[in-house]
Amino acid sequence: MHKTAQSTITLNNNVDIPYLGLGTWLSNGKDCEDAVAYALNHGYTMIDTAQAYDNEHEVGNGWKASGKRREELFITTKIRNSNQGYERSQQSFEKSLRALQTDYVDLLLIHWPYIGDFDRSIDTWRALIEMRAEGICRSIGVSNFTIPLIEEIIEKTGIVPAVNQVEFHVFLYQKELLDYCRKKHIQIEAYSPIAKAKFLDNAVLLEIAQKYQKTSAQVMLSWCINHDIVVIPKSVNQARIEENAAIFFEMDEEDMKVLDDLGPETRLIRGRWAPPSW
Repeated sequence: MHKTAQSTITLNNNVDIPYLGLGTWLSNGKDCEDAVAYALNHGYTMIDTAQAYDNEHEVGNGWKASGKRREELFITTKIRNSNQGYERSQQSFEKSLRALQTDYVDLLLIHWPYIGDFDRSIDTWRALIEMRAEGICRSIGVSNFTIPLIEEIIEKTGIVPAVNQVEFHVFLYQKELLDYCRKKHIQIEAYSPIAKAKFLDNAVLLEIAQKYQKTSAQVMLSWCINHDIVVIPKSVNQARIEENAAIFFEMDEEDMKVLDDLGPETRLIRGRWAPPSW
């Protein structure tokens, strides 16, 4: 089936998530508000933010300024590590809802595993399970979790995450993680899907881009979409926001295979909370 910017994929709790969203990491102030409003009026329906981005209020202002109804949108935020723990995560999420100017979010994630005291992440996960039952978040998931960490939260709570949001792009094709998550019906969501624009002049990318009359960035995003991976490219530039939405084209199997094997594997995000197995 041909996908469009409005296409969705169904999560393991029967909530539909769009394939395309606007990332807002490092977006702040009026630029963030304007980017959110612009994206929502140019094909996007999903906005991704986080407590750690310190821009939930701007995202709230942006979606309000777009004129869209709340039920038309898919909003994601994340519990930052300093707010992990059963009670603290619930209290901090109440503040997130106020900042976002909404009664619920569509997806709530644990931003990073709490390495060194993973029981805090387990307690946070239990809080997310409860908040989902209350209806203040429609789906729950994790971010930056490895296979062993996902296995542990499932083993200790019996609840499988709906999403694992990770760095994922042509130069970091985490096939083992992708295959595992598919087996568990966990949706992979790619942040930094164009690898922070560091490889846009790659000769192979440029050749494939020319074939489809697209840009290198569009080819990288389309590669994810063709793998049924959700993408959240970040931009505050209106032209780039539009460019990043024009990615719904099918690539030949041969070109997909070339991109699968492109490499070298390059991880660009190594936060202080990164799991040691990275």
